[in-house]
Amino acid sequence: MDVFQMTVERKTHTLAFNSNFMKKILPIIFLILFLQNSGISQSAKPDKNFTGHKEPILGIAQSPDGKYILSGSDDNLAFLWNENGAIIDTIAVHEKSVNDVAFAPDNSRFITAGGEGSFVIWNINGTKIKTVPADKVYVKTVTYSNDGKYILSGGGDNTAKLWTANGKLIRVFKGHTCTIYQASFSPDDKSIVLASCDNTASVWDINGKRKMLLKKHTSGVSAARFSPDGKKILTASFDKTAIVWDLNGKPILRLTGHTDEINQAEYSKDGTYILTGSEDGTAKLWNNKGSLIKTFGEEHTVEYTAAIFSRDGLYAIVSSKDFMINFWALPK
Repeated sequence: MDVFQMTVERKTHTLAFNSNFMKKILPIIFLILFLQNSGISQSAKPDKNFTGHKEPILGIAQSPDGKYILSGSDDNLAFLWNENGAIIDTIAVHEKSVNDVAFAPDNSRFITAGGEGSFVIWNINGTKIKTVPADKVYVKTVTYSNDGKYILSGGGDNTAKLWTANGKLIRVFKGHTCTIYQASFSPDDKSIVLASCDNTASVWDINGKRKMLLKKHTSGVSAARFSPDGKKILTASFDKTAIVWDLNGKPILRLTGHTDEINQAEYSKDGTYILTGSEDGTAKLWNNKGSLIKTFGEEHTVEYTAAIFSRDGLYAIVSSKDFMINFWALPK
């Protein structure tokens, strides 16, 4: 082979290599540019985290004044944390998992919901007020009304129950055929929405009349909430999607992008954003038009169990099955 031929073959090989290299690298470059220009970004590491539980964390809440975080876990404990991540109180009265937690709107009390079928009302200083037998199987969800006058619970006996703030039963909401995963009040406290593993969510007036049944999910509904203005309803499902509905029961938006079950979804305080937490190892921030803004976490590294917005609007607070509470800074 003469020198000329060797030179030509070397250049041909180089051109072929460069061509193949560019074919591989160009899609990556275009993807990076797209993400930058579209405003979509991903954070792999949280800005801070709280650790202390020994089993998966199932429910989290932040006090109205923003000074405390309350968590419930499969380790049968609830922890009250200060804003710096120190555990200031340990709640150890439940015989089984602590499935959900909630603060009263006036910051004076909190509730822990147990897998043994009861919820417990506490003073903010950690003294017990009352244990309320609330479900024949287990209590899955518990929350206060916005005016603090009522408590709403739901669980494994497929019903939701309305209580006074002191734990006296007022009404039972029957109709679902599977566990009530979440129960929430409308902003005016005149309606409630229930999420069930029977693939539906239902809307009721506070007097016990069912107003509508939401039936577009193809698997269990894990979360259901009203928008802050009370004009929409947000649901999330094990079918990996979240849906925004109008008050006539018509789907307006379907949020897709998670690759595993969604365990939680909620609106920001001003209704501008939606936060979803999934077992695919990510939490996602969406605008209220359904566009994805930011992804927190890395897929398939951990399973997220609950996701809420911080009271000051600065963080997405997400709990997981790796026993941690993660704080992710929201875009400014």
